Amino acid sequence: MTKTVQNPSKTAVARAALKEKLAGRTTLQRGKERTMSTLEWIYRWGWASSTTIEILVGTQRSGLAQRLVKSGLLVSTKTQSRRNEKFLPGSFLTLTVDGKHMVEVNRMEPMHYEHRSDRVNQNHLLHDEMAQRATAERLASGVIVDYRSEKEMKAKSQNGVKHPDTVWLYPCGKKVSVEIELSPKWERDLDVFVHSSLLSLSTKNGPARFDELVFITDAPAIFKRYQEAFKPGAKFWTWQKNESGRWVKVDQKTVPDWTTERITWALV
Repeated sequence: MTKTVQNPSKTAVARAALKEKLAGRTTLQRGKERTMSTLEWIYRWGWASSTTIEILVGTQRSGLAQRLVKSGLLVSTKTQSRRNEKFLPGSFLTLTVDGKHMVEVNRMEPMHYEHRSDRVNQNHLLHDEMAQRATAERLASGVIVDYRSEKEMKAKSQNGVKHPDTVWLYPCGKKVSVEIELSPKWERDLDVFVHSSLLSLSTKNGPARFDELVFITDAPAIFKRYQEAFKPGAKFWTWQKNESGRWVKVDQKTVPDWTTERITWALV
């Protein structure tokens, strides 16, 4: 009778890799950590795709999302759009009442979480998925140690304060704002965007709100257009409403030289 035996060297390598990954924890403990990481992530963002979850917990096609759906902690909802977009998920995950409770039991600062999946704005799925994947990739690889989702920032915001799509917190203490841009801005909208972005990095009136800014887009034309708009020496206007309530240009300003060091770009 012929018996197939696995190569001992490969078995040893696999066991060593598993031991290092578990870092003294049992597989059951690691499974619980993955569950809590998933639930906490969805609580902080509002929803997530199974792809992002796999990136976050460091697995591939593990079926984690499906298991959490079967256990009554998550709900999976099909995406309404039929567009064939690279980053548009076919479905998205939200917390059930039980999933929400598991997160809040361990949180000192609970947030408002709307667990009804029909409250998720599906027009923003592509945009938000890009923000989530970029964040999960950097968190899983150790590039960043934490983040702030737009949902979290809105919960503590002041009226009129424009928040980035997410904020990345680095081991050195650096705080980086992230903007996902999928459609080009024009005229006043572009000027306002440039001005507000520069103000968030400015140290003119005290410490800057953010140390750096990252722009992410999947459109080469937008990538090029925004690079030109933030190029040192580029001109933009500040705007205000006149007595008739119409927007008018007020002052022309110039993009400063330091943008080359504090603004980076990513075409995905």
